[in-house]
Amino acid sequence: MENQEEKGLSIIELFNLLLKNWLLIGISTVLIAAVAGVYAFVVATPMYESKSDIIVQVESSSELGYDYTTALRLVPSIAEFMKKVLDDVIETLNLETQMSTAQLRSGLTVTSSNTTFFVYVSYVSDDPELSQEIANQIVASARKIANENETFSSFKDKISDPTTVAKLGVQTSPNKPLLLIIGVLLGGILGVGIVLVMELTNNTYRTKEELEADFNLQVLGVIPSFEVKEEF
Repeated sequence: MENQEEKGLSIIELFNLLLKNWLLIGISTVLIAAVAGVYAFVVATPMYESKSDIIVQVESSSELGYDYTTALRLVPSIAEFMKKVLDDVIETLNLETQMSTAQLRSGLTVTSSNTTFFVYVSYVSDDPELSQEIANQIVASARKIANENETFSSFKDKISDPTTVAKLGVQTSPNKPLLLIIGVLLGGILGVGIVLVMELTNNTYRTKEELEADFNLQVLGVIPSFEVKEEF
């Protein structure tokens, strides 16, 4: 049996094998694609993202009007500071019964760059209107606390009005077309895998050459397959 196990499939044999089992592969593809479709369109909760951004600006007594070096140094600190105003956001929007500070933080992303004066704020929620309100309020709360709280006096008048006002949240997930494509690919791969496993575990001899090679015997005759037609 060792010789038989060592034999492989040629490309033509593999193609014929897959063609012979096209129905199994097709059923597998359709089933997995259907599961992916149900998840994408029924099970998965749509998530929406709203974005806003501000500029860090530091006034200067020089003719340039702004101290760009100081502003650039403040950008990372202000980006971090904007993550600390969540309690004020919850209180202002009356979200105490809807979410905790930790839950609010989980949907928030604040980023900045070492080469620009911009701080970018984005918020993801299952409610497009709420994502818009929170993104805008984070900027408003940061400006208010920076300008009114002595603890953060170093940020006073450094945070500009929003250069981009958050709009109604745009759906970011689930990516329905991508999930369907993945479902089709996985279904096809699964179907091909099942066919190959069935072939590899099949020890049936199909030709006299296989028998002669494995048992080192000469086959004297082969009974052909035929159909018997009954006459009445």
